[in-house]
Amino acid sequence: MPVRKPPHIRTHASTPRRVIGSLSTRLQSRHPMPVPEHKPSLDPARARVRRKRLAWGLFFLSSALGVILFIDRYLSRVAGGKDADFLRVVIEELSSAYSAALLVPLMVWLARRWPVMGEGWTRSLVIHLPFAALTGMLHTTLNSLSRWALIYLPGVAEVDYLPSLQRYLLSLPNQMIVYGLVIAITHTIDRYRAARNRELDAERMQAHLTRAQLDALRRQLEPHFLFTTLNAVSTLIYSKPAAAEEMIARLSSLLKHAFSPEQQHETTLAEELRLLDLYLDIMRLRFDERLFVQIDIPEELRQSRVPRLLLQPLVDAALRRSADPSKALVAVKLIARADHGRLVLRVSDQSDDNRIDVGDIGLDNAKQRIRHMYGEQYGLRREAAVLEGSDTVVELPLSTEKT
Repeated sequence: MPVRKPPHIRTHASTPRRVIGSLSTRLQSRHPMPVPEHKPSLDPARARVRRKRLAWGLFFLSSALGVILFIDRYLSRVAGGKDADFLRVVIEELSSAYSAALLVPLMVWLARRWPVMGEGWTRSLVIHLPFAALTGMLHTTLNSLSRWALIYLPGVAEVDYLPSLQRYLLSLPNQMIVYGLVIAITHTIDRYRAARNRELDAERMQAHLTRAQLDALRRQLEPHFLFTTLNAVSTLIYSKPAAAEEMIARLSSLLKHAFSPEQQHETTLAEELRLLDLYLDIMRLRFDERLFVQIDIPEELRQSRVPRLLLQPLVDAALRRSADPSKALVAVKLIARADHGRLVLRVSDQSDDNRIDVGDIGLDNAKQRIRHMYGEQYGLRREAAVLEGSDTVVELPLSTEKT
């Protein structure tokens, strides 16, 4: 007489693919592909701070220039035996420097309005010539009026500083040179900023691309994780219903830890070990006393940063390779060591095959994630063990800081 299977057990057995598909769909809807947002390069608050810094920088620069010109002129007059009127010379040189500083924003605007680099530079150069003369005349006017107000009116010196044609003509060559220097410096700074912004944009796009690739790999891994754990449950549903029911209860705790809402691409090795313990609880129910797992990880390495869901696929692959019915034990060993700034994880199994199977989603996924997160110098490989079996070796940067 055939044995009737309990209804609740039969329900679990008849819908594993539906459960996997449902959970996979929910996971993908919770983690959609990130779309990079366009953010302005400089928000208004930062722009105001930047303008304020530039204004103070221009003030200190013009003050320093005025002091240098004053020292040079004052010492020259003293050395030449001329009357070195200290206060008058100070006011004249500082007023000249500050008057020029007031015109710098206008010259910068003109430089950006008609750039003299790239196409149309000859036309821009022709346009700048009258503006150079105009700003020179403005500087002479401001310079003369400020000296007249600060020196002549208070009676510091009996000198008529009001502008004249001769004063304009004598000052024009030096002022046009200064105009040209401001234009050249502006273009140099702008070209540097443009190049730097292109580099930053490229880095941001690369970061978005890397994160999108990692998210895609994570979405690939999560259904695989569910499939392997549910597959372990399904093997016991008919043969050991009570054990299968306990496995389902433990699977709930495992999934809660594995797919928490606040997911990051990185976690600590200690957290990965906690997740691995939950997974091994399920495997112990499956293999009974045949399962032998040895974990050798020093305490000082347990806060090292590793990719999320790294250990479970490695150990799962090792268990599948070691699960030979002809052997009394299903033995797996996990070792972690620090080696010259690297964290080396070694998972040993009883298989003589040290290749990564084409269809091994867990190992291939881990290998790709390591490459995307840490670069080509780190990775995952299979190699023959020293005595017997094979090892899966993972090399990561040894760090306790978030990347």
